[in-house]
Amino acid sequence: MTSDRSPSRARRSSTLDTFLLRYGVTPLVKQAPSALLVVLAVVLSLTVPQLVVTSGAGLLVALGVTAVATLWAAAATARPAVIGGWALLVPALDFVALGVLRWSTGSSSSVFTALLVMPLVWFAAREPRRSVLWAVLGSMVVILTPFIAGISAGDRVTELARLLVGVLVYTALALVVNELSRQYAAQLRLSEEREAVVRTEITRAAEVQRSLLPGALADTPGYALAGTCLPSTTVGGDFFDWYRTDDGVAMTLGDVMGKGVGAGLIAAAVRATVRSSRRDPDPGAAIVRASEGLATDLADGPDSVVFTTLFHARLRGDVLHWADAGHGLTVVVREDGGAERLSTPDLPIGLGLGLHDAWETRTTALCPGDLVVCFSDGVLDLFGGGLDSVEHVAALARRDPRPSAVVDALADLARELGHDDDVTVVALRREPVAAPVAGDVLAPVAVAAPTAP
Repeated sequence: MTSDRSPSRARRSSTLDTFLLRYGVTPLVKQAPSALLVVLAVVLSLTVPQLVVTSGAGLLVALGVTAVATLWAAAATARPAVIGGWALLVPALDFVALGVLRWSTGSSSSVFTALLVMPLVWFAAREPRRSVLWAVLGSMVVILTPFIAGISAGDRVTELARLLVGVLVYTALALVVNELSRQYAAQLRLSEEREAVVRTEITRAAEVQRSLLPGALADTPGYALAGTCLPSTTVGGDFFDWYRTDDGVAMTLGDVMGKGVGAGLIAAAVRATVRSSRRDPDPGAAIVRASEGLATDLADGPDSVVFTTLFHARLRGDVLHWADAGHGLTVVVREDGGAERLSTPDLPIGLGLGLHDAWETRTTALCPGDLVVCFSDGVLDLFGGGLDSVEHVAALARRDPRPSAVVDALADLARELGHDDDVTVVALRREPVAAPVAGDVLAPVAVAAPTAP
């Protein structure tokens, strides 16, 4: 059925999703907050008198190491296949930069010690358990840097106490982050496995649905048929069919409410039910049988109602016997250029028991050279969505009345414009009778095979 989501909006959403997937969590993106916080710390240290600065040179070293780490993050983002495996060098450099920053801003009295959480989380968020060890070692580097750079004996006791407490706290934090990361990774793998199973099932359903498309009708002189079904998703809710009868040809097109596997299953069921009535010459009776198989009890609630619009016709000689269940998208294009839309007030099938249980069979003359084109409402969207689209289809048929040409033109238009709804077309033509030439033998008319989706 028709969707209110435009093809251009769908393409924009797909582009955004691709961008986020590729650039959402890259080394450069993860490094950016750390780099900005270091720059902010240096600026605050130099501009706020209350903040201690024990070494201006140390601040410059911290900025330089952070700049190197940021450049390496950018390189790992730009060339992930080449140096992406060395991306962990970025948080390692951050630990060094933060250690120097801490020493330069008062060691134990520094207000910037908490910044080590950024590279710690980077390490700990990796799934292997050993990532916790690297995160804790990095935290120790930050706390122990003043010992290496040189501090007073009095501060050493404070730093050792801070080291002990910090190791315990940051180890606990790293363990929590690592465990959450492992659980998330396990859930992601499980989701991917389930998604793979679903994709496989959907692919198989699509293959089954394609196998239900009719083949070429052999040995049917006087008739030409063509059809195509372009689902908006892998499995569609539209279907078409044709087959020979004892005295002519039958054709069907149906459009199930909704999309996806559920709609595809209903479409297959309706197609099979209509086919089972092939020996009944009354198209209306075939629709009644399909309705009885699809109808649900209204007591089950409105969500249980799944309706299907359906057009079914039998061509016998020069007469087209047809029944329409709420479809109304069939046009007969005459050889002289005239057009007649075939529609009725009859309702779709599957609306519920007792609401509608009879579909009238009507007749229309179909002379040699006349063409019947039946299509789903996805074709309407190609011409603006209104019922005047029927005239656009008729105009295509007037330019080239061959069924294959009409079907190909609409299919090409759907591929060019994009379609959020299933696009299905089936065309049947009584071939013109050519005047025989003396000595010639009339060859049977070739019947077009269905266009592959």
